[in-house]
Amino acid sequence: MILPGLTPRLLSQQQSSARELRQLRSNFLQAWACPCDDLVHSLSAARSRPRPAEAHAQQHRRTTEPPKLSPSHPIRRAFQAHGTATTQHWLLSLVLTISISVLLCYPAVFQTDSPAAAGLRNLPKHVWTSTTEIEGDRPADVIVRQVWVHGDYMSAINRSVLRKALDLQHVLLNGGFDGGAPSPTTVLARDQPGCVMPGPGQKWGWQSPLMYWNCSHEALESDQDILGTINAHSRMQTPMNITLRPSTVFAGKVFTNTKLRAADALVLTLFDRTEDPDLGDRWNARARALAEGLESDWTIFPPDGQISRNRLYEFRVKPMTKLDDIFLAASYIITAVYVISRMMQLRAVKSWFGLLITICAKMAICIIASFSLCTSLGIDLARIPRPWFPAVVFCYGLGNIFRLINAVLETPPEMPPQQRIGNALGEVGHLSLAVAFQNLALIYLCSRFVSPWVADFCVFAAVTLVFDFVYHLTFFVAVLSVDVQRMELSDSIGQADLTQGSKKKQPERQSWLTALVEGTTPLSTRFAGTVAIFSIILAINWHFFDASDQRLSFDSVRKRLMSKRQRRSYGAQWTSPPINQARTPAEWLKLQDHNTAREMFAILKPGAHSFVARIYDPILVVTKGARGRDKPQSPTSLMAYLRRFAQGHAFPAALMAVFLIAGVTLLMNYLLWTGLPETTDEDEEKEASFCVNTLPTQQTLDIVQMSTCSKGHVASVSLDRTTSIWLNGRTGYLPTVLQTASMKPKLWPIVASALDENGAFLALGTDTGRIGLWSITASRFSMFPTVDFRGQVPVLFSFVNVTRNDNEKPYVMILSPDGYLTELEARTGIHRTKRVSASAILCASLYVSARSEVSLVFVCKPGEVHILSLQDPNNTTSEVVASLDPGPPPDSNPSKVKCIQGVPSLGLIFALRDERAEIFDFNSKALIHAFEIGHVKPHSFRIMHSARRQCSCGAPAVHALSVAYAEQDTEHMLMQTFTPKDASSSQICLGKPQDRMKHKCRGLKNTAEAVYFVETAGVWDSTNASGVVGVRRRAQSTSASSVASDDDDEDVSNSVTLTSAVRQRASRPSSPHASSRFANGPTKNGRYTHTAVNDANPWEAWTLSLIGEYRSRPLLPDNHDDMEDDAEDNLFVVAPGPIAKLGKRSVAVGFGNTVKIITLGKELFDGLAMQNGSLDIGIGSYRAWAKRGTDRKAL
Repeated sequence: MILPGLTPRLLSQQQSSARELRQLRSNFLQAWACPCDDLVHSLSAARSRPRPAEAHAQQHRRTTEPPKLSPSHPIRRAFQAHGTATTQHWLLSLVLTISISVLLCYPAVFQTDSPAAAGLRNLPKHVWTSTTEIEGDRPADVIVRQVWVHGDYMSAINRSVLRKALDLQHVLLNGGFDGGAPSPTTVLARDQPGCVMPGPGQKWGWQSPLMYWNCSHEALESDQDILGTINAHSRMQTPMNITLRPSTVFAGKVFTNTKLRAADALVLTLFDRTEDPDLGDRWNARARALAEGLESDWTIFPPDGQISRNRLYEFRVKPMTKLDDIFLAASYIITAVYVISRMMQLRAVKSWFGLLITICAKMAICIIASFSLCTSLGIDLARIPRPWFPAVVFCYGLGNIFRLINAVLETPPEMPPQQRIGNALGEVGHLSLAVAFQNLALIYLCSRFVSPWVADFCVFAAVTLVFDFVYHLTFFVAVLSVDVQRMELSDSIGQADLTQGSKKKQPERQSWLTALVEGTTPLSTRFAGTVAIFSIILAINWHFFDASDQRLSFDSVRKRLMSKRQRRSYGAQWTSPPINQARTPAEWLKLQDHNTAREMFAILKPGAHSFVARIYDPILVVTKGARGRDKPQSPTSLMAYLRRFAQGHAFPAALMAVFLIAGVTLLMNYLLWTGLPETTDEDEEKEASFCVNTLPTQQTLDIVQMSTCSKGHVASVSLDRTTSIWLNGRTGYLPTVLQTASMKPKLWPIVASALDENGAFLALGTDTGRIGLWSITASRFSMFPTVDFRGQVPVLFSFVNVTRNDNEKPYVMILSPDGYLTELEARTGIHRTKRVSASAILCASLYVSARSEVSLVFVCKPGEVHILSLQDPNNTTSEVVASLDPGPPPDSNPSKVKCIQGVPSLGLIFALRDERAEIFDFNSKALIHAFEIGHVKPHSFRIMHSARRQCSCGAPAVHALSVAYAEQDTEHMLMQTFTPKDASSSQICLGKPQDRMKHKCRGLKNTAEAVYFVETAGVWDSTNASGVVGVRRRAQSTSASSVASDDDDEDVSNSVTLTSAVRQRASRPSSPHASSRFANGPTKNGRYTHTAVNDANPWEAWTLSLIGEYRSRPLLPDNHDDMEDDAEDNLFVVAPGPIAKLGKRSVAVGFGNTVKIITLGKELFDGLAMQNGSLDIGIGSYRAWAKRGTDRKAL
């Protein structure tokens, strides 16, 4: 209970004592709740304390829940800024991601001659394949010997090279290996027709590219299209039933649309299954004879033709088992059903299908792009069956997607879509990043102990994870933002909750299994994907781990983890080639696909899944002096690759990108289409555009000073000797409290404060003249210069940017009443003081012209108006406005000028006398107009006007001009509005009288004046939205009255004391001009109705437009939780204030020890939106109102 007559300090002490008393009572009950002899105390304790199981569950939940970052955390701010920017520019994000996706996926899907496309085609469909080098000695199932024939670099498919290869083949085979010694007369013979065939029962065979011409010189010489013959017979079978693929008989190949175009070497291969050492001896003897009888224009490596170095390899081809099929099918079916069911649960009629398409497209792009990148990095993925690759992105891609969707659904649906996506991404973005790093660490650990082929798959999984995370932050966030704009993602739930009243119900207990299935348990949301990817890697590795007779055990895992370098399948142990080759033997072996291995199984060990081959280094035969063989070819630069890609594939890639962008645009059109006419409910628009928000309470006593800037920052000085700063950023308002009274040096008492318009500095001035300059960007005091105030409170204490010598610098202008001006440079602290007036200064203002020239306009005690240019720091001579009569004595003007108010947007200055205002042009100093006003309270005069236009005479013009001011000695606010009297004219010329007469323009003399007043207006200020906003104590009846200037005979309310002619013209009509549209709280339909005054809620926010439309609403937030927080933290308020303009449509009001922000419509703070009162912070209130009509547009 709040007792009347309490001061704020006593009231705060009373509230603190009450809280301590409640805490003491709670401790007392807990201490005495155990004895069984006091049943009442036991029952009370049982109700107040949680059960042991529940307490343990709560403690476990606190320790296992993912961490939540504070709104000021830089990581959260970064994710929130990214989400907001992506949502605002969703079309640009989609266009960029689609273009990049085309570039990444085009080589693998459409560029058939690329390594990525070849690798994608060679992926096994339903078998596991591997090639592993065997250490030690084991019996081999087949022995492989080869001869590679080279001509010029990448010119093996040449008639002369093929002719020489045919001669070498005749020498080495020489009738076969059925027995007997080679005949010397047959060496380099050219007349043996046909290919040598092994006899029945022989266990040797061979293959070579010469089989395309049946090993015939005549066929080769008569062939006019060698490449055409090779491509036409690429599926023919050899006598060993092995397909004569170009990949097996050529090395260093170049394809165009699956057609061979060039090769670097011809590969002749002998397969030996005899286990007879005599066959090897015969081969070596023939190779020695070949080396001795080789022509002089050819070179052989090694020179004697003898090869002894060999390696053992185990080749495995194992079909996928039924268990693999069942596991994959069940996983994919369950995942698909889960995803579709979760999507259908979203409160959307159409867009769930669009989101499903987006998820599938994102996953497909990530897989194909990862495959393209891994292929370019030399990662071999041709050992894993195709069905296993999509499982990678399912593991963590879906987790990120549903984590973000759930966060969006938890945000208030009445928030703008940009803020919903930004807040949601800021809330869960760090979790997605942490899960990504967690999965990357797991994949790295797995790659240390799995087999080499699975290690390659781990690299693919890591690359896919990175792509998925990037596309999640760009592509999916953009599409999700469009979906939120289309359906608002379960706004119906939020609307239904609002109609159920404010009483909170106890949530029902949810079973652990249900929470696990829904993915709401802390562990399931973070570790489900990690466990899944770990299981998949182990399942894949199960097929490869025993490739080298090593079983899966803790000891083997430990050895692999401790090893410094993982042994690869093959590669580094081959002999370095003596010539430059486009494809080395190790790389050639690596490229042999599973189809060739399957055919070898049918020959060597039918029905088996592995065989061992002993492979010898090849004999190299190369043309002497061949071009490009002496040194390695320089790697292709990125620009060369891009140039080649542009020459051959620019048009189809661009055409594909255009079609994809058009398709996505149509999809977005489908998602944004409502079918409703573009209409807006005017009443709901007006109600939603008048909102109140409360900044978090940071101070304990009343606020006495307040400063604001156009960036949306707020600074307040409190009686508790602290200064609070609220910085407006993309993540919301970030509060900072400065202990100005206890710091060194001490800044107290503070008599003046100012914020830089650019949001860079805060200046605090004490009564002793010490100035504290707080750097907002650095979050610290930069300096403490001292200025001589001469024991006076400054008349002017403000920041302004002054350009001198083409260098703009921020200054603090300090003007004392005795006429001294101090210019303090904010960045350096250098200041200088000069005398600008010999008389006392009553009022002063800074005027910044359209050319950014700064002037000081002030009124001295005799009533003269002076203008001092600040462009020259040494200028101390001001110009007196001669057109303004200073007043008696001895002049005839009945009163002196007491105050001035500048309007730089119109180039005007208003000079105020008692009951009279005079307008003069700033540049020409000519008097424009004079009109009657009431008794103006000092420093309360405000000018508002409509958009500036240009009159035919060249002077500025407006449609409406209004002045508002507080009456002296009363709490009433008066507003005088001038509009064109003649309907034929739509603007008021503000030019000089002689110019108006010359061009026959209509000025302020030809206007209709309307006067509005608000009784007990409280504190108020004008906004750039052509209206006045204030806070006052709630009245019993509507207190806005208006009358046209010619309604002089209207009755006057007896409750109003008329003290001026202006007030006499503003009489109260019998029927109010505007009724109150707000009351103590919202009704069921979301509208406010007028109710009687409530002692617990006596304050209201009000606004008065230029046309006299008056509206009011309670000052308390709409949200009931915020109301309870206000009631607990706020002090008892005797009078509101201070008040300051904030941005274009808002004002900041000090209300006790809190700051209220009242907004009309959509506020923009340097690009940050505050719409419908929805400050981008978790405070204040949100209007339960969904946009309709014009905000939902089709593309």
